[in-house]
Amino acid sequence: MKKLLLTILTIAVSCPLFAQSISPGAIYAASASGSANGVSVNWVLGSLNTFSDLSVLPVRLISFEGRPNAAGLAELHWKTAEEVHNLGFEIQKSPDGKQWELLGWVDGAGDSKTVHDYHYVDQEFVTTSYYRLRQVDTDDSYTYSRIICVVPEKESLDRFYVYPNPSREHKVRVQMPERTQSLFLFDRFGNKLGQFDAPGTEHTITLPHTGSYLLQIDTPVGSRTTKLIFH
Repeated sequence: MKKLLLTILTIAVSCPLFAQSISPGAIYAASASGSANGVSVNWVLGSLNTFSDLSVLPVRLISFEGRPNAAGLAELHWKTAEEVHNLGFEIQKSPDGKQWELLGWVDGAGDSKTVHDYHYVDQEFVTTSYYRLRQVDTDDSYTYSRIICVVPEKESLDRFYVYPNPSREHKVRVQMPERTQSLFLFDRFGNKLGQFDAPGTEHTITLPHTGSYLLQIDTPVGSRTTKLIFH
């Protein structure tokens, strides 16, 4: 399982094993799998690679993605290229990617060789959530889709920043997303200088001396590290 590293003075790992918005180019017909932190995933997420282990599925699902809409609700979209005896899709939701509950249902097209677009809006979306589809055939057999993760703006890792940066003062302020679990301060060699648990969304750090530092946050969404310079 690959982690996507983004380096623009920051290093991010968001939604471990899950992408926040996914539009794969390959059809769901793979046997790839992976696991981390007790969560098993049956697909390589965030990848545009075509899989080699293909099988004939009752539904050719060519995309499944989710993101917050303008109202701040999780909006799920998926598209099929072909359907055979497809009764419909059960939308399932989880707070951690482990325990699942039924969220809703969308009827399928039955038998079709044309492209169909589907969507569903989670009206109870308030925090980072995981979603998957349970595609059900007319004979009650079923197939699971990949798992995707939708992150509300208030919990996005993009809300992590430090100011002023560069700084000429010993004290700097750190802004963080909601549900941040820990904040860490490292020197430029990677030695941990401080750890602040449950820091909230704002925290002030006193720097010991001039130099370069690294600040890192851990959240349920993932981790992010940013560089800080003190002149």
